[in-house]
Amino acid sequence: MLKNKKYFKKDFWAPPLNFDKNLRKRFDLQNKIYVHDVTLRDGEQTPGVAFSTEEKVLVAHELDKLGVNSIELGLPVVPKDFKAMEILVREKSIKAKLTCLVRARKDDIDAAVKTGIKAVILEHTVNTVACDLAYGMTEKDLIKKNIEMIKYAKERGLWVNWMGWDAFRSEPAQIERIFKAVVYGADPEAVTIADTFGMLHPLATFDFFKKMRKWFPEKLLDLHAHNDMGMATANAVCAITAGANGVHTAVNGLGERAGNISLEEVAATLDGCFNITVLKDLSRISRVSKLLVQLSKIKVASNKPIVGDGLFIVESGLIMHIFLKAQQKKFPMTIMQPFLPSKVGQNDIKYVVGKGAGKATVEHFTSKYGIKLSDEKIFKLIELIKDEATLRKSYLSVDEFLEIVKKVR
Repeated sequence: MLKNKKYFKKDFWAPPLNFDKNLRKRFDLQNKIYVHDVTLRDGEQTPGVAFSTEEKVLVAHELDKLGVNSIELGLPVVPKDFKAMEILVREKSIKAKLTCLVRARKDDIDAAVKTGIKAVILEHTVNTVACDLAYGMTEKDLIKKNIEMIKYAKERGLWVNWMGWDAFRSEPAQIERIFKAVVYGADPEAVTIADTFGMLHPLATFDFFKKMRKWFPEKLLDLHAHNDMGMATANAVCAITAGANGVHTAVNGLGERAGNISLEEVAATLDGCFNITVLKDLSRISRVSKLLVQLSKIKVASNKPIVGDGLFIVESGLIMHIFLKAQQKKFPMTIMQPFLPSKVGQNDIKYVVGKGAGKATVEHFTSKYGIKLSDEKIFKLIELIKDEATLRKSYLSVDEFLEIVKKVR
């Protein structure tokens, strides 16, 4: 019944509505779709996080094995970042495009050139209120400066992705005016617009990228967004389906405040829910997530989408019952999961005994350990398990379970 369906794969079962013809007609999927990873730059802006040169080199190699399109290594005016760039450029072993962030300043651009890096993300706020308060700049000054610096970077032989950040808190007409003036005036190879404070409605993101694609039909267009309001992944999906080429991501969603678009979330969502591949080896994502936990000292929640340690722990008796029936009939375990753990490099599904235990739970575990109980004793055991798990505020270990079994035998 489900064979040969776009939404049903051996390791991922998505909603058919994601492949509805009327929905897909609204999409504007580009031939080149990718993730640009900012873990080593914007991710490092997480308060308290600091990566050494050696750690940056290590993470860059892991990101490359995942298959990200490009890696933002840091700022060339920061000595340890400069060194990491020099090492990776000299190695010539990274397939991803190596980039760095530069401010709209000649000294930043010159430092980037000295590293040997061939591509830069050239940034400037396009919020004219902030420009006036911080720099005494008018809109005209802002446009002039960015055109000059993009041209200067290109003259130095750099590939330029111009990023205008904190864009969406400006009036739509002003956004259009500034972006058209800078892009038409300086001709960067790529253009990034940033929802810096993560406040844009996903439908507004979709509509905006439809317009932006019409403004710049031949340009690579990226979204850089933060997750302050919990909309980063949704906005990333909307941007890609509306005509963006890339989204800027960080492993585990690292970054200032609520962090950046999560690499693991957007990659798994695009792949599994829409059949859009942005990573060549998604099965390595949990490994990379754990590495960044180790290096950043920032833990991820057990229920963090894609990489959380608790995603494949099953305590509910009802869910376990369905899983066990599916196993008997050789149906994929996606019957009660969106995707298989192996898809993202997670450990296998684990059944546990806890407050959600039911008859199927107890029968599974008693059978596993060669224990036979009457129905009356099974229901008594369920009561004792629920009481103990509630008291402990946890599911039970095997030893704790077997200890309780002794009370009813």
